[in-house]
Amino acid sequence: MAHKTRKKLTKTELKKDPVNDALLGSMAYLQDHIKQFIVAGIVLIVVVLVAQSLSGNAQRQADEALAQYYLAGQLYNMGMETLRYGDIETAVGQLQGAEQLASNNYRTYPGRESGKRSALLAAKIGIMFGMNSEVIAELQDFLAADPGNDLRNSANLHLAIALENRGSANDLEIAQELYSEILENTTEDSQLAWEAYSGISRILFTLEDYEASQEYLDLALEISQDTTDFVSYQLTRLEMAMN
Repeated sequence: MAHKTRKKLTKTELKKDPVNDALLGSMAYLQDHIKQFIVAGIVLIVVVLVAQSLSGNAQRQADEALAQYYLAGQLYNMGMETLRYGDIETAVGQLQGAEQLASNNYRTYPGRESGKRSALLAAKIGIMFGMNSEVIAELQDFLAADPGNDLRNSANLHLAIALENRGSANDLEIAQELYSEILENTTEDSQLAWEAYSGISRILFTLEDYEASQEYLDLALEISQDTTDFVSYQLTRLEMAMN
């Protein structure tokens, strides 16, 4: 059976064809807005490329900050080990290198976790070299930048030690407050608690409140009986002062 040839539409009928009307309308709209579509497409491509670049750059920065922190830590450990063997000159060079590397890492990546931890390492080494005023100023700025609860206690500990070492009456008062703050924000049997109890004990000894100093040292020893040479020395000093 032969197929019937479809009758061609006249121009008038073509104009009235709803499907064709929609198609022609879409084409007209596209022609009128082609520039906007092109611009929007370019913007979208740029946004995607920038996002990818930033993501890759962020990861690169995180990796570099971590590597610098790890290197500074290794150099610090080498310095301490060298010091233990009596090579003071070499140890000093290694520790100074670690301090500079850690300080630079924090200045370069202050928002990175590894950068923040580098600041604490630099402060620790600075205290060893007697740079107490410099460490105090740097740690005050560090804490003002809100490093987060996990790092705040460690920063407070280093700051309290630096203040205690500098030793003015005001320094000792602030240091004792910082040690107390650490005790409020850490677990009772932690190393930080041990350090805080020991710090308060040292301050009270300096203030010649020997009984209170003994009480806080006993609280520290309840956490750990593994006394260092200094703790043994402090116990002897307390015994002599109270008798």
